[in-house]
Amino acid sequence: MKKLFFLVITLAFTNVIFAQTEQGKFILSGATGLQFISSNVDYEYDGQSQGDFTQSSFSIMPSIGYFVMDNLAVGLSANFSSTTQKDEGYKYTVSSTMLLPTALYYFPVEGQFKPLLQVGAGLMSTKEKDSYAGGSDEYKMSGLALNFGGGAAYFINDYVSLNFGLSYTMANLKDSDDSNLVQKQGSFAANIGFSVFF
Repeated sequence: MKKLFFLVITLAFTNVIFAQTEQGKFILSGATGLQFISSNVDYEYDGQSQGDFTQSSFSIMPSIGYFVMDNLAVGLSANFSSTTQKDEGYKYTVSSTMLLPTALYYFPVEGQFKPLLQVGAGLMSTKEKDSYAGGSDEYKMSGLALNFGGGAAYFINDYVSLNFGLSYTMANLKDSDDSNLVQKQGSFAANIGFSVFF
């Protein structure tokens, strides 16, 4: 009787783990892009200070999805970031926003680890602002962005997974005032984050 009871409990728990990625469920995620960085850098040459500057950064990467079928969720990912550098009356700020409709696929394997793939395509916009003693300059760019990623999710309990992954984002942005000015970006990132299933 004890063996039967243990088997039923084990199967029930296993089914809950697999039920997290079944059709009709929602997923809410956030990656380690949630960060606040502040630093002070002082340059020296031959023991003499050449001046210093401060730099601060902030970014957050939330996403939400809906499982349209078992193990396949579609949704929206966002990335908001800002970096500011100050140096004796000079201030340089870069902020960017990226909104990507995404698809996320969990491979249906047994156990608490599930490999996953993610792909997204959408819009990215950036704004650069230079402020100095005599005035300021501002540049705005926008365009198409693509994101590809893969990794694994470790299901901690019935509702939460810890995610590990690598991603590559590329973007092709045009200046808002001069469409002949094009900026092409490509970046790799390693991410650790959490997902909540409900």
